Amino acid sequence: MDRKLDIVYTWNGIDQTEVPTEAEVEYAEEGRLIHANIEAKRFNVRGHPEQDYKDIIVGRFDRSLTAQAKRIAGLEHPVFVTFDHEADANKRYNRRGTPEEFVMAWRHIVDVYRENGADNAVWVWNVTGWPDNLSRLPRLWPGNDYVDWISWEAYNMTGCELMPHWDEVVSFEEALRPAYEWVQEEGPKHGIDPDKPVMIGEMGTVPIPGDPMATAEWYADIPEVLKRYERVKAVKMWDGMTAPTCDFRVGQDAYAQWGYSLAGRHPYVAVPERVQEIVDRALKTKEHLRKAQEEVHGRPRRGE
Repeated sequence: MDRKLDIVYTWNGIDQTEVPTEAEVEYAEEGRLIHANIEAKRFNVRGHPEQDYKDIIVGRFDRSLTAQAKRIAGLEHPVFVTFDHEADANKRYNRRGTPEEFVMAWRHIVDVYRENGADNAVWVWNVTGWPDNLSRLPRLWPGNDYVDWISWEAYNMTGCELMPHWDEVVSFEEALRPAYEWVQEEGPKHGIDPDKPVMIGEMGTVPIPGDPMATAEWYADIPEVLKRYERVKAVKMWDGMTAPTCDFRVGQDAYAQWGYSLAGRHPYVAVPERVQEIVDRALKTKEHLRKAQEEVHGRPRRGE
């Protein structure tokens, strides 16, 4: 089964009614999948203030949630929906309410959607998946009846100034494996169905310091890794910059472009033609990548 790298991830507030937006509906009409994250924040208020889970539980935002549900129900396409992306992260965990209140708020939102006909909403429990956060997951699990997909991230941040102690290169496989194994081995003890499909909700690497070909290999290796982790059905790439040395934008690094292009040609994944064409055009403007191609095919791979 091909994995489709063609999902648009959007950020929305608990108080917003137009989810997805008209622009996002157009994406869906083009054949893309929308993944709408509903934050416990009020996006219609300046500064996007955080909202306590308790207010969601008691129905304060049922009007906007009902509007969202009816809008999604009116679409002919499935829409991935997440509530409070990465609730296990330090900046969210126990900040907007207890883990138990997070679960109650999640269930309340799902119930409102279902009551208003949004049967095409696919509920994605999206956590960080970082090893230090795995012990937090049992208290945040909404239940098998309230979750359709499980999602976490897979990053390498070697040299990123926001991660000063990140010294070693973490491959795509090393990044995704801890949470994958935890769900498979520990999940059932906490009522988590390990057979649910998995989405890598965010992934990418910064340009690896001192070894640009390692950046190319990081992306090029992804399809073969996915073949070994059969529960992973979708992958989303974070294509942004969070600090000058934390730049995950593939289009800004020639070696990242080359590795991504190699991955996109692998028969196990399905990269949209329009995306592949953009990458290929970018590659043609980089003369030094001719030598990079020779290196990829002639250089011993790490571990060999």
